[in-house]
Amino acid sequence: MHHACDLLGWSATGQDCRALQIDHTLFWMGRMDIRPSTHYHSEGVRDFNAEARSRQPAASSGIDLSEQGLIAQARKETGLDRFGDESFLPAMRALLASLEGEAELNPFGRHIARARTLRALKNRLWANACFEEHPEIRERKIVAPIVVVGPHRSGTTRMQHLLAADTRLQHLKTWEGMNPAPRQGQPESGKTARFEETGKLLDGMRTMYPGAFTAHPMEADWPEEEMLLLNQSFCGFSALGLYHVPSYYQWFLTADKTWAYREMADLMRLISWSRGDPENKRWILKNPQHMLDLDVLLKVFPDAKLVFTHRDPLKTVGSVMSLMWSYAVQHTDLACRAKTRDVWLDFCEQMLRRCMKARVAIPAPQQMDVYYADVNRDWRMVMRRVYEFSGMEFTAAAEQAMESWLAKSKSEKRHGDHRYSLEDFGTTESEVDARMMFAREHYAIPYEDK
Repeated sequence: MHHACDLLGWSATGQDCRALQIDHTLFWMGRMDIRPSTHYHSEGVRDFNAEARSRQPAASSGIDLSEQGLIAQARKETGLDRFGDESFLPAMRALLASLEGEAELNPFGRHIARARTLRALKNRLWANACFEEHPEIRERKIVAPIVVVGPHRSGTTRMQHLLAADTRLQHLKTWEGMNPAPRQGQPESGKTARFEETGKLLDGMRTMYPGAFTAHPMEADWPEEEMLLLNQSFCGFSALGLYHVPSYYQWFLTADKTWAYREMADLMRLISWSRGDPENKRWILKNPQHMLDLDVLLKVFPDAKLVFTHRDPLKTVGSVMSLMWSYAVQHTDLACRAKTRDVWLDFCEQMLRRCMKARVAIPAPQQMDVYYADVNRDWRMVMRRVYEFSGMEFTAAAEQAMESWLAKSKSEKRHGDHRYSLEDFGTTESEVDARMMFAREHYAIPYEDK
């Protein structure tokens, strides 16, 4: 048995340290796991950091996160110069400032931040080139999208995948979300390259983030949420899970994202146009972030049909904290469970409160509620309700496609055994339940384990 005080570099007697002890497997403060993130680094992350530090011992490891450097590199790699509307710059600047000043990134974390920023900038350049050559793309209609809205881990992904099994509806695929813009001058406008790049990226992510991919597996051609499109504007929630960026989080909560949602809609038009889909083919959308920005969503998609999902907050909050920590822990060497807890407990509460307030002004025929337990109990009954609400026939073909997806997902064990504990994050079921009780009572959300 070792004293935690020694490991933390504190000077104290054994008696002073009795409350902080580490055994051979666990390092706790009270019940919270406070081991440094290095304890959880995947082998690939350890190797990357060691190599980077051997080449460049400085804290930045020679990985440039400056606005000027990133924009110059994006222009160099694409051969394009014009971004079009530059409304994204304040969002990008807020994120980059927080990354440099607060995130305490290790070399791998800086590498990821740079790669993600570059990919977004390059896609913006490619997308603008398409819009300049084909201005008619922005005139395409988006008709009454079916939007799945609910807390992370509340069954939104399952609902999205069920709907996506219906070929009468269109949805975003992972490779399209990560690389949404056709690349002029490349074979097939870069379609194959974009798909293969995404597949290679996901292969690397499975190695670097094994815990995250157990909780939320991804494939290049699977349905994915339009958070990926908002990421192109530096307004998706991804950064909140990847890094400790408290000042960016405050910007994120208060910023008017109308421009980003309009850009998201334009990227949807671009994707649909590049596929050759008809304008009247309805979209399925899904993103927990819409809870925070429901008014903006409806400003951009005024005829959207909103399907709200509900699940026991004791399950959703613990699960999303664990998922986001599984990413963040690879990007820093310092303990980050408490930071993850503080942001995501607050974010979950903020989204629920804003969503509840915004729903009051939405006409009843435009919204419906779906409960996680009901889908578990009788998914066909729930989907019939969703289709009736959406004004579509629940056909035998759609039902069979959904049944096939469910069977395949179960047989392939696509969703692994995601284990997590609120106590690991220094909180308890009673604390989380108290904070989220307003939503439980308002929507009559049952406890899953009682």
